[in-house]
Amino acid sequence: MSVIPDLHDDPSLRRVLMTAAFLLILVPALQLGIEIWPLQLSNIQWRFRVANALSTGMLMPSFLGLTLLLTLGRRLESVALQRTVAALATLFVVGLGASLILFVLDALQLKAIVSTQMENAFRNTAMRVGSVSSVFFLAYGLLAWAGFRSPKAAAKKADRKGGEERVGLLIGQE
Repeated sequence: MSVIPDLHDDPSLRRVLMTAAFLLILVPALQLGIEIWPLQLSNIQWRFRVANALSTGMLMPSFLGLTLLLTLGRRLESVALQRTVAALATLFVVGLGASLILFVLDALQLKAIVSTQMENAFRNTAMRVGSVSSVFFLAYGLLAWAGFRSPKAAAKKADRKGGEERVGLLIGQE
């Protein structure tokens, strides 16, 4: 008996898992949008606060939601869902890369105007935001790579090259 339920036979579980994944992605995005509105792109302090809010509240839930969607795509053998997740993860990689560069430039500029009382708090926040964003930059890159590298596509590629199909022992399955 398999520990993981067959999602092909259980549409209600599929709907619940899809809903959970979308909630993990959408709710933090909405909360971040409300927190950063109105946009003040020319304000350096606002950009610093946005980077802090992004690294604090949105990166982890969105990563978990996309990972859940990728897992569902693999279990359902849906290449379209896997590619969609990979494309979204790629957007996160591009956005995080650009925001990291902008954040470093903003932090260097803000360092000059931060008071001596706030210097330690500023440095700690800057280090945390930079390190968390860097880790998630790599994590989303790995997620994008995994999404574009679907097992079904790899098996088709091996078949075209004349590779042998790998057969493994399935324990506990009929």
